[in-house]
Amino acid sequence: MSQTVAILGANLCGWMTAAALARRLPRDAYHVVVIDDGTTGDGLGDFAPVIAVPPALGGFHADLGIEPTALVRATGGGHALGVAFGGWRKDGTAAFLSYGETGMPLQGIAFHQLAGRLRKDGAHVRLADYALSAVAAQAGRFALEAPIAHALHLPVERYTAVLRAAAMNFGASCANAPLADPRIDANGIVEMLKLADGTDIAPLLVLDCSGSSARIASRTAPAFDDWSAWLPCDRTHTQTLSAAGAPPPYTQIDVQGSGWTATWPLGGADVRLTCTAGGEGTPFRAGRRVEAWHGNCIALGAAAGLIEPLHPTALTVLLRSLAQLIQLWPAECRAPVEATAFNRFTANAMTGARNFVIAQKAAARGSNAIGDERSEPVLPDAVEAKRTLFAARGRLPMFDDEPFEEEDWAAMFDAMGLVPRRYDARADALPLATIQQHFADHRARIIAQVRALPPYAHAMAELAAA
Repeated sequence: MSQTVAILGANLCGWMTAAALARRLPRDAYHVVVIDDGTTGDGLGDFAPVIAVPPALGGFHADLGIEPTALVRATGGGHALGVAFGGWRKDGTAAFLSYGETGMPLQGIAFHQLAGRLRKDGAHVRLADYALSAVAAQAGRFALEAPIAHALHLPVERYTAVLRAAAMNFGASCANAPLADPRIDANGIVEMLKLADGTDIAPLLVLDCSGSSARIASRTAPAFDDWSAWLPCDRTHTQTLSAAGAPPPYTQIDVQGSGWTATWPLGGADVRLTCTAGGEGTPFRAGRRVEAWHGNCIALGAAAGLIEPLHPTALTVLLRSLAQLIQLWPAECRAPVEATAFNRFTANAMTGARNFVIAQKAAARGSNAIGDERSEPVLPDAVEAKRTLFAARGRLPMFDDEPFEEEDWAAMFDAMGLVPRRYDARADALPLATIQQHFADHRARIIAQVRALPPYAHAMAELAAA
């Protein structure tokens, strides 16, 4: 007899969860059912009608049989080779964070450490100039089949439909009626879900993907860790503007008022999200649920926590949480050992995503609108440890389950203008000419690759003609 896994939220978060579980769990043992929670949105924060899908989801799509070009064509989406940041640096220099690798190590020495050696000798080095994705974005070149790391800009509603079809193809189903009322015991076990048509569902697990309202998780595990002291942005406003010509192959994020404005380009339109501290707009609160898994209810997406979408971490954290859940899959409703392990992972992952945003804003402090140094709160210990060690030596202490790699942190700090005072001493053991040639060769290879690419407009035309 199969057991029911109930997913609350017929949205992007819910259907992504359903697709992942239906693909991996044995059909004869588990029935995955998605239940409408009665709200609209994506379950990941409902920030905009477009979402940036990071490269990390490429493997997930492939596992579901979703081909990337077909996905962009089916959704009317676009491509992003990275993120351009305008107004974030004190000196006015534009910053760009690319997807994919930046440079190459030499004899075990990290690329940014080698850059430190060159800078000591008076060379001007911008790490983004040695990232294939960044140079291609700057040139406005891209090919659908090119092996260049990139994100996708996808309309939420159409992307959700693609994942819904994939989930149902693997055996998931959608309940015929929305949730009316859950029956929860004193220990946080959801014993029964009553639907609006009178149907009763007795779940093994309830995965709450209902967004920040967390319709069930807010009752089973109400404790919430508020992060607004570090991340004061709490309002968003979205608009869609018509745009002529081919869109640029990157996201643009500019300092705006008390926060920032992101522009996600699509064919014929720009979707803009403004995120501010106070003022008009849709409210949200940065923070995380202290216990994502309590009883047999597991909060995912915005039900588990929320940070401003400066980077596309919501989908990355969701995907990693699902992988962790499958590894810890319980045999019964009460699984305190598994819940503890899952909660530890979720706390680390979400805190790591939060820390990246806090660190970027701290590194950019002094730009024309990203806060005021006089009111800056004490940074979290992990952020202060990363910032001070990187500023001193170009090194980064890394912590468990962080969604960003060491290279990501180094590229971000460099893009924000934080240059280490010293570098890896091993770089002095290499002849300066060897390092210079290493950089020159790498740059030449990148330029050759980019020159071989067609303009991004050609890729969009190819998609439209297919």
